[in-house]
Amino acid sequence: MIRYYPGFRILSNLNTQGKEYTLDGKPYSGKYYKTYDGRFFTGPDPQTGPSEELMPAKRLDAAPNLSTIVLPDNVKDTLTRNSRLETARIPGRPNTYYPQPTDEDYRKGYVIRYFTKKENERGFITEISEEEYNNIVNGLTDYDISLYQTTKILWKLTGPLKSTRTSQYNVIPGIIDTNERLTTSANKTFLGIVDFIDGDYAKYARPTGTTVENTENTLSRQNTSSTLSTRSASSVPRPQNPSY
Repeated sequence: MIRYYPGFRILSNLNTQGKEYTLDGKPYSGKYYKTYDGRFFTGPDPQTGPSEELMPAKRLDAAPNLSTIVLPDNVKDTLTRNSRLETARIPGRPNTYYPQPTDEDYRKGYVIRYFTKKENERGFITEISEEEYNNIVNGLTDYDISLYQTTKILWKLTGPLKSTRTSQYNVIPGIIDTNERLTTSANKTFLGIVDFIDGDYAKYARPTGTTVENTENTLSRQNTSSTLSTRSASSVPRPQNPSY
């Protein structure tokens, strides 16, 4: 059963000529609608249906197998980005973009995610590419940029999932805590982004480094060692008071 979407969180009654989306692997043409979280369904709206989910069409039939080619990392990442599945651009409005972090992004530990929505609207947000973000900011689009507001969020990819205290004075920021904090901060001026992320603060995460479990084990071993040392010290016989 399809998830319920309130009317203000969908773009309804859209049309495609068969180049942008596929249904069961075949090109789809006709009416469709788009939800605020970047999904596409058949029919003019959820009430009319039939609400079968559409998939973005491929620009390329097959991406090259880059894993067998010896290339510098930066060149390989660029080729990988360009050969990924992308949605064919629809003119006249911002287009949804699906980030696909590369090995270089994971080495850095973060990516930048870009978003846009119509001014003073809470519900319908579109995640866009860096290129489209820059085009909006610089007024280089084929739609009225005065209607749109943009924001970008640094999105943490690596580290422990949750913030981890390794000592009294050192805390390793967690993926979930960091992304939630930065998203909540962005929501102050870009209303609705918290709803758009919908609690998925571990999206694209590749947890690394110290984990809470490892830290707890380390602290447990330290406490055990300290207890044993205390017991050892207390077990040393004290000299008896001499008898006079």
